[in-house]
Amino acid sequence: MQFTCFLVSFIANMECKWGEVFSFISEGSYPLTLNRGQRQTLRKYAEKFTIHAGDLFYGALPERRAIRSKEEAWNLFKEFHASPMGGHTGIVKTRIAMCSRFYWPGMTADIEKWVCQRTSVHKGVWELIGIDLTGPMPLTSCGNQYILTATDYFSKWVEAFPLKTKTAEEVCQKLCSIFYRHGCPQRILTDQGREFMNSRLCDLLSIQRSITAAYHPQTNGLDEKTNDNIKRALRKLVNDKQDDWDMFLEATLFSLRSKTHNTTKYSPFFLMYGREARFSSEVPVDMPVRFCYITWVCTVFAWKSECIKVLSLYIMLKFQQSRNPTADQDRRSGPWQGHPVLFPVVSLSSSISPCQVLSVVSP
Repeated sequence: MQFTCFLVSFIANMECKWGEVFSFISEGSYPLTLNRGQRQTLRKYAEKFTIHAGDLFYGALPERRAIRSKEEAWNLFKEFHASPMGGHTGIVKTRIAMCSRFYWPGMTADIEKWVCQRTSVHKGVWELIGIDLTGPMPLTSCGNQYILTATDYFSKWVEAFPLKTKTAEEVCQKLCSIFYRHGCPQRILTDQGREFMNSRLCDLLSIQRSITAAYHPQTNGLDEKTNDNIKRALRKLVNDKQDDWDMFLEATLFSLRSKTHNTTKYSPFFLMYGREARFSSEVPVDMPVRFCYITWVCTVFAWKSECIKVLSLYIMLKFQQSRNPTADQDRRSGPWQGHPVLFPVVSLSSSISPCQVLSVVSP
């Protein structure tokens, strides 16, 4: 138990605690603030370390360098995981690579937390969208030769626009069109293209922007997959010259939005609107659907309201119970028959006295 408390304190004050271990190994001295039990724990913990060239090393051969601060640990994690050399590997490979070279208390939990933070499942529609450009495509009669795509990481909803050029101004114009219809996302994931490096739009709309690592398009893999799906569908629809692909782009988007996605097991349309998309062959147009979004929203709202009522009642009861002992302590017993009391009257004086209680009508 004492050793566990020592480790908890070590993790909270890593840089200071490493100094204590280093001083004990190099000089054999204890901090003046430690009691006998804490000194024994420090001595036991320090047995696992050695000093080489002014650095602390942990364990038997091959020794692992002790990391003295969380900031240093975080920088090493970025090198071993988030950099192009790190390759954005998963928890196991990142942990093996780092644990064979370095040591700090709680490093396994830190690595798992940091990897999960970077690859966490997004919990809402339009929380994170990936944006990418594909092209140049065959020049169409309208002068379009690029496609701008935006994919929502939660619902897998896809937006796409044909572009004549890939300048930052034209890209921003199309992005604004998306945001005016769906609202602003919390975060945007883009590559390092010059058309995306203009931060004016994100600053204007208070959107957080993340940039993929160079030569590592898999960071924005969902939108890269969207580009492949769009081009695969367009190849089956265009003419021999392939110069009319922009005429079929909207229909292709409808196809992607209305089909069940392998990851979510729902269609992007359903996750965005709470119902499945209707095709022109579905007659009558007002036929009942499997799921009524309005009914669902009303049910959830009523359930939340009932929960709030129950919670409020519980809080009030707890408050009353906490007040009862104090109220009983300050409470005075009522007057009894024959007791002298002050009697209020309507006058400048607050009361006249003495008076005598003749009878008690109510408690």
